[in-house]
Amino acid sequence: MVITKQKLLRMGFFTKNKDTEQRALDYYPFALNFAGNTSYSNSKVLTLSAVYRCVQVLSDSVAALPLEPFETKDGYKQKLVDIPLYNLLTIEPNPFMSRYMFFKNIVSQLLLRGNAYVLIERTGNKIQGLSLLNADSVQVVTSGTDIKYKSILNNKVYNKADIIHILNYSDDGIIGKSVIEHAVYSLQLSADSEAHARGFFRGGANLAGFLKVIGNLLPGSAEKLKASFRDAFNPDSGNPNGIAVLENGAEYVPITVKPSDSQLLETRKFNVIDICRFFGVNPNKVFDTTSNTYSNVENYQLAYLTDTLTPLLEKIENEFHRKLFLPSERNRIELKFDISNILRADSLTQADYYTKMYNLGAFTTNEIRKKLNQPPVKGGDRAFIQVNVQPLDNLISEQKNQIDNKLL
Repeated sequence: MVITKQKLLRMGFFTKNKDTEQRALDYYPFALNFAGNTSYSNSKVLTLSAVYRCVQVLSDSVAALPLEPFETKDGYKQKLVDIPLYNLLTIEPNPFMSRYMFFKNIVSQLLLRGNAYVLIERTGNKIQGLSLLNADSVQVVTSGTDIKYKSILNNKVYNKADIIHILNYSDDGIIGKSVIEHAVYSLQLSADSEAHARGFFRGGANLAGFLKVIGNLLPGSAEKLKASFRDAFNPDSGNPNGIAVLENGAEYVPITVKPSDSQLLETRKFNVIDICRFFGVNPNKVFDTTSNTYSNVENYQLAYLTDTLTPLLEKIENEFHRKLFLPSERNRIELKFDISNILRADSLTQADYYTKMYNLGAFTTNEIRKKLNQPPVKGGDRAFIQVNVQPLDNLISEQKNQIDNKLL
C-alpha cells in the first residue's frame, strides 16, 4: 500500500488548519518518504529481534510496577486504597484490560508510535474508567493555546482535560515522535543484513557466479550446462548441496561477496547495539552477553533503572497526576510507581538496605516483614536504634574522670 499525503488527508491527519497540517507533516515524514515501502510499519519492524525485545523489556518493566496514589499527612505518605481511582490504577482500568496490559500497551504505543492517548471516562466529576485509544486514530488539533483531540474512528472531539497524552521524543511538546522514525536508517541496515543472511541460506549457502569454459559451446549447450549446474544446487528441490559435473574444462567463478568478506556477522552484531542505543536499553537486556561479567551485571541493572526506566516512569506519573486530580488535590496527593519489584531479585542489596533502615529506627521488624509478604510477629512493631556511639567530647571527659578517680 502506497502511503501518500492524499490518503493521510482522507484519514484525517491533515486539516485546513495550516499549523495542524505542518505538525502532522513533521510527525509523518516517514510515511511520505517511504511511499510504496511499508517495511517499517509497526508489525514489520517488530520482526527485528532487537526491536521486539527492546519494546518487550521496556513495556514489561513498566507494566510490572504498581502505580499507586499516596496522600501526605503530617509529612507521612499513606496509600489511598479507599478511593475508586485506586482500583482503576492497580486492578482494572477498563472492562477490556487488566492493569498490566493497560500500561504495557501504553509504553508500546509510546515507543512505536510516539504518542499514547488515554481517555478519561467521567460521570460528572467521578472517574469511571480509563480507556487506551489507538494512537493512529487520534489527531491533535491546536487553536491558540487550546489543545483538543479528535478521534477519527468516531469523529468525536475531546478536551485536553479528558485525554492523558504521553509523548515520546517531541520537538514542540505537542506531538511526539516514535523511536522508529529516528532509527529508520539503523533499521534499514538491520533489515538489509537480515535479508542478505536469509537469502544466502535460502540459496543453500551458495554464491552466485558464472561458468567459464574453454572454447565455443554448441547451440543450446550453454543453457543445458547452466540448467544442470542450477539443478545440482537448487534448495527448492531439496538438494542444495549436490554434485555437478562440468564438461569441456568448465570452471565455476563466484561473483558474490562472501559473508565473511562483507562482515555479515559483525554487521548483525553492530545492528543490535545500534538499535539498543535508540531505545536506551543495555544490550545485555536483549541477550547480548558479550560484555557481561559477574561484577557488572548488578551495575547494569542499576543503570537500567536510573538512566532508562526512571525518566519513563516520571513521564507517565506526571501526566497521569495532572490529568486525574484537581489542582486543589495535587499538593497533597501524588502518584508513584513502586520500584521495589525491580530490586526484589537482588537479595543481597535488599537485605543490606533493610538492615541499615532497621538500625536507624526507620523500619520496624513487622514493617520489613510486610514488605517481604511475611506475617507479623509478636513485639515486632517496636523501633530500635543503635546506641553504641557517643560524641567525642563525652568520651574525652569520661576518660579524664577515670584518670582523676585513679589518682585519688
